[in-house]
Amino acid sequence: MSDNRKYYYLKLKENFYNSETMVILESMQDGLLYSNLLLKMYLMSLKSGGILMLNDHLPHTPQTIATFTRHQVGTVERALKVFLEFGLVEILTDGAYYMADIQLLIGQSSTEGNGKRKSVCG
Repeated sequence: MSDNRKYYYLKLKENFYNSETMVILESMQDGLLYSNLLLKMYLMSLKSGGILMLNDHLPHTPQTIATFTRHQVGTVERALKVFLEFGLVEILTDGAYYMADIQLLIGQSSTEGNGKRKSVCG
């Protein structure tokens, strides 16, 4: 039986933290928490193409985001307002949060693909 798992990863450019948005975000009160939260939310949304979903039918809420990211609910709520203002997050018609720039950051691989790369690259 083949164990071919898919892996998703974030590809951050070297100037990610020097972008105008990230500099402004991190300069805010609790900005470093927001920056950490943003990265965790990107990671949480990788498997679903940028949409923060608990399962196929249930979107994450600020409370569940707080639980999974280990941040305070109030911090998550304040951060989400900032993320919405900056265009980093959008709210879809079903109420789910969508990470707006996720398609620029997603990489994808599989165990099968990794094995082939290792055999070709030696």
